[in-house]
Amino acid sequence: MNNSNNNFQLIVVAVFGFFIVLGLVLFATYKSRQSGAALVNLKVWGTISSADFNAFTSKLSQDGVTGFLMTYTAKSKDTFESDLVNALANGVGPDVVLVTQDFIYKDGIKLFTIPFTSYQERLFRDTFTDGSSVYLKSDGIYAIPFVVDPLVMYFNKDIFTDAGVAQTPKKWSEFPDLASRITKSDVNSNITRSAVAFGEFKNVDNAKEIISSLIFQTGNPIVSNSVDGAQSTLGNSDSSPAVKFYTDFSNPLKVVYSWNRALPSSKNSFLSGDLAMYFGFASEYNDIKAKNPNLNFDVANLPQLDTSKTKSTFGNIYSFGVLKTSPNIAQALSMIYLFTSNSIENTFASVTGLTPTRNDLLSALPSDAIQSVFYSSALMSKGWLDPDSAQTSKIFQNMIENISSGRSDVGSSVKDASGLIDNLLSR
Repeated sequence: MNNSNNNFQLIVVAVFGFFIVLGLVLFATYKSRQSGAALVNLKVWGTISSADFNAFTSKLSQDGVTGFLMTYTAKSKDTFESDLVNALANGVGPDVVLVTQDFIYKDGIKLFTIPFTSYQERLFRDTFTDGSSVYLKSDGIYAIPFVVDPLVMYFNKDIFTDAGVAQTPKKWSEFPDLASRITKSDVNSNITRSAVAFGEFKNVDNAKEIISSLIFQTGNPIVSNSVDGAQSTLGNSDSSPAVKFYTDFSNPLKVVYSWNRALPSSKNSFLSGDLAMYFGFASEYNDIKAKNPNLNFDVANLPQLDTSKTKSTFGNIYSFGVLKTSPNIAQALSMIYLFTSNSIENTFASVTGLTPTRNDLLSALPSDAIQSVFYSSALMSKGWLDPDSAQTSKIFQNMIENISSGRSDVGSSVKDASGLIDNLLSR
């Protein structure tokens, strides 16, 4: 009975959402036509590759989807902000940006706020994953979610078999046993095979996102946002055990010791067959396959804390935002509403292998074994209001290295990092 009710509710939300989005598209298009504006070529910037985006628009063309005209430009994530600032200063900025949540706190002021009178908050929350709420503000919406790239666990099946481990871990509490069974060292105590690359920062790919995931699972959002403004919660007492768990794996005095800063990067170690578990994004799957076609690996959801009330993993949630400076706001909104509709978002996911953000699409797990993991991971993906991605990466790095080197204890390092994030938030 409950399943029937849930299915009925999903159908109602999907139908209701379809007609509202259709109305918004027609309204925006009508407004443009009434003003005498012809269909303009909208400029879209993003960090998703041109190959993926062009494959998507080509598929739309093949399917006969019309009503938009656009040119997509792929930008490096490292230079996206500076490129955008320079372009806006010269009056040649894009109309639309496809950004992740770390753009919002620092640069959200550049975006046109989509008012709740045009896109209801209730519809937004019902349509998109819970983690997408990072794009909500008090008076509207920063950007409309499109796809999510969740953090997942890749594992070497041959290493697991060799160690006599039949099942992949679902809880972090299983890792001490796994570390002792899988990690190997030579006669000089040099690690030759590692269970997991935790404990350091520089040679651990996605270290900040891994640590964020561990903290999310305690119920801590890292940054909270209220009417009084954003504030770091990293210094709360629940963060320290999560950070300690992470750093213990690089402590030679601990039974879980399985990583140190002298080893290669975690991804390269996994590719070479010397690392049992690698924590990377869903978007890395094809790259791993291409770089080592002989690697016998699989993918699983991120393990969880025994005490987790809700499952969590970090996810890069890509969303479309319209710049305030665009002379084509109505047409840009029309295109965004079209692209984030059920069928079009599903098309992008099928063409690129990335994961949709719509609940109605994620509720039906694909039969593909890999995609089913990505979809379930997308549902539990979260992000945080990062005030400056580059600066907070340095803050996280110093926090971890202060602990692993013994310069500071866990509690002090976490509180210091929290204070530095607060400083960024107050700028």
